[in-house]
Amino acid sequence: MQFPEVQLVRQIAPQPSLADVAAEVRRQWLASKTAKRLKPGMKVAVGCGSRGLANYLPIAKATVDALKELGVKPFVVAAMGSHGGATAEGQRELLASYDLDEAHLGVPVVTDMDAATIGTNSWGEPVWWDKNALAADAVVTVSRVKPHTDFRGPFESGIVKMLVIGLGKRHGADQVHSLGTRGLRDMIPVSARVIVEKTPFVGGLAVIENANEQTAHVEVVDRDDLFEREPVLLQQASQLMGRLPFAGMDVLIIGESGKNYSGVASISMRPMTLGSMPAPE
Repeated sequence: MQFPEVQLVRQIAPQPSLADVAAEVRRQWLASKTAKRLKPGMKVAVGCGSRGLANYLPIAKATVDALKELGVKPFVVAAMGSHGGATAEGQRELLASYDLDEAHLGVPVVTDMDAATIGTNSWGEPVWWDKNALAADAVVTVSRVKPHTDFRGPFESGIVKMLVIGLGKRHGADQVHSLGTRGLRDMIPVSARVIVEKTPFVGGLAVIENANEQTAHVEVVDRDDLFEREPVLLQQASQLMGRLPFAGMDVLIIGESGKNYSGVASISMRPMTLGSMPAPE
């Protein structure tokens, strides 16, 4: 069989990135509207999830240190729904795999799976929330904002999703995922509005990465601005995503796939005629 010539192609479009991620995270927190909600001595829960963000430890550490500068007492809460086997031990191990532990952060890390219902959403469904977060005086999150692999909407992966699924623990995760795309796209925002109204959540750090998986932008989003600002950040994240630089191709070969790369366990490959693959939006 005769193969066509192969040419190495490399994308060289400039990618925005932060030169000093920790310093920008600190600046964002200290200058934010959310900081004015925090009073010295308050116990503040910092929700951290299971996704491997670039610079995760510097971002989380800078968040914790900035909160200490504000005179509050931060501690980390696992905000990852049913990941880590839906056990306290599994979630603690998952966070520790990113060095998000007491030794590196200098604050307690709690991973209890207990959740309580805080009300019902406009669908008449219960809304669940982490008991440790509920017991805090204030709650903030560290959340990567990015397009989801399974659906499109104004809120995909980000602060809103972490509030509902991450801090909803196993109950919140099971509830949303049992409804498939409808739950992810449509239920998450209505449940998030209940959470913003009835919990001590005050704001979240939105993290955007570029096509090279480097930290491109960080921004503290206050609770009052969440539902207007996150869709704007999602659009910004979408524009920075890596994409194939071709309008069409005959064959696409995937070197690696999986949950950490594409959001699915496998990809079904088949030959495509030239031009049958739509251009990236």
